[in-house]
Amino acid sequence: MITATHRRLAITLTILLASFASAETPEIAREIRSFKLSNGLQLVVAVRPELQLAALNLTVNIGAIDDPAGQSGMAHILEHVTLSGSTTVGTLDAEAEGNALSELDRAHQALTRERQQTEPDPAILVGLERWVEQAQEAAKRTCETGEILGGRLEAHGAVGLNATTTADVTQFFTSIPNDQVELWLSLEAERLQHPILRRFYSERNVVLREVAGLTGGRPTLQERLLREIFPGAPAAQPMEGTPEQISAIDRPAAFAYFHRFYRPENIVIAVVGNVDPEKIYRLAMHYFAEWRPEGIGDTPRSRREQPTLPSEPVVRIFTSAGSPVIFFAFPEPPAPPVQAAGLEAMAELINSAELSPLRRKLMLEQQVAWSVAAATNYPTQKQAAIFLVHVYGTQSAEPQQLMQETSTLLKALGGSPEEDIAGATLGAEMRIASQLDDPPTLASLLALHQAVNGDWSISFRRLEALRTMGVENVRAAAHQLLGALPSASVPIGAK
Repeated sequence: MITATHRRLAITLTILLASFASAETPEIAREIRSFKLSNGLQLVVAVRPELQLAALNLTVNIGAIDDPAGQSGMAHILEHVTLSGSTTVGTLDAEAEGNALSELDRAHQALTRERQQTEPDPAILVGLERWVEQAQEAAKRTCETGEILGGRLEAHGAVGLNATTTADVTQFFTSIPNDQVELWLSLEAERLQHPILRRFYSERNVVLREVAGLTGGRPTLQERLLREIFPGAPAAQPMEGTPEQISAIDRPAAFAYFHRFYRPENIVIAVVGNVDPEKIYRLAMHYFAEWRPEGIGDTPRSRREQPTLPSEPVVRIFTSAGSPVIFFAFPEPPAPPVQAAGLEAMAELINSAELSPLRRKLMLEQQVAWSVAAATNYPTQKQAAIFLVHVYGTQSAEPQQLMQETSTLLKALGGSPEEDIAGATLGAEMRIASQLDDPPTLASLLALHQAVNGDWSISFRRLEALRTMGVENVRAAAHQLLGALPSASVPIGAK
């Protein structure tokens, strides 16, 4: 039976897909071209004639999962400090600024060494702190104030200028009038080819405040789970970084990491707008083709250290603020598009406010949980990953009973009514279609998949797989992944 909910989903999907000419070849995909410069830098251009602003994204194939051992937070710090201009953009006196920043580095290093002593000398600490303050003030006098790159771009109509670091990549993005794309490319080329990392220590403090606000510097429950599943692997290290390790990263260390990994072969630029792909390619050639860093770039850690997936599902019970939190981690090996799409539909069925049997049973009927969610490819697309289901219980919930009830519901998920599975599949289609219809998100996905997977079209292929997939494919994916759950009667220890 097709319910009112399913009719609403179908109508919404039809509207979202109106810009796609056919199910076989989305019109937007036909207007996407990719290029590769001789130095390895890649470019993906999507032509959208209706746009007044071009969505721009520069993605570096370096994320938190690639942080050096003992230097968690490195990728996040570089996200902050590489936007501070270059040796030529933003300086008032290049030689004086270089000397001032070197002096600031020495002051911070001396202060760090003294703080690491078994018994730091208070008088020495006071003197070193004064040295740091004086060096910081001297450095400030050698460069422009305010947002150096951001100010230049916003003066020419840029909006939404920002950056983000995920487990897999670091992305820098904005939207700007189509005729100002060259300005953005020129400034990106400047900061990447002539880095200075000015304001490093103040931005490091910003990162420390962000970590304190997010986690308080303590490992999250997800990180504790990943440490057990992937012991010693990059995926198991703190994604946000620890305060101790972040504080130990200085500007010379960040520079060394930058030169190893912020290289053309690790970078993808995506442009979505009313632009000429050939012209964008010529501009990219003009500003980036001569960028050939010395030496050979290192390979990201995530490509060198591939962890082994657990042979069976991992189920763990944690406690947070007196309430049980239950994780179900299912090994998720690489899969062809249809099977991967089946997992996306299954995640949608778990997450759907209207269709999820877990939300209906645990949150609405029994009121023993306040959050139920699922995620595919957690925490990374670069390595072996897991299909993660979490259930946050209420304080009145009994942990083992909640775990057993959730396990029973998951094992039965493949037997959900046909109309619910079809509705979840439709919902997954809607989510991807809406992402592809939004220019900044499209630019992000094009650059992400080209950088990590070597194929910008992955989102389109996932959408196509969902469109052509039957209910039986979702049932098969559910039975294959969730059917391996241990019996609900097996005791599972709390953590």
